[in-house]
Amino acid sequence: MHELSEAAFNRQVDRIQDLIEHAVDDCGLDLEMEHVEGSLILRLPDAGRVVIGRQPASRELWVATPSRTLHFGYQPDDGWQHDGDGESLGEVLSRVLSDLTGYDVELDVDE
Repeated sequence: MHELSEAAFNRQVDRIQDLIEHAVDDCGLDLEMEHVEGSLILRLPDAGRVVIGRQPASRELWVATPSRTLHFGYQPDDGWQHDGDGESLGEVLSRVLSDLTGYDVELDVDE
């Protein structure tokens, strides 16, 4: 994982949360979004919620789903990558939202 300063980390998290928010709006899913204490919360009717939150101490972005929490580190050339398999945040989040909603969701948030 690339070491970011706290300020750079927070800029990258703000940026990706903004991209996610716009991508979700563009794909037309029926859900509520809100920012709470540095986290972006996606509330899905009948499917719970997905929380995209920052973890400043570890410089990670965490995606909490109804069944698990996924951790992502930032790579300057590749963006946010899953710490387990290197899959991109966009790929993982698209799959999670597809699984939860039953719709084919494709979010364009990767760099």
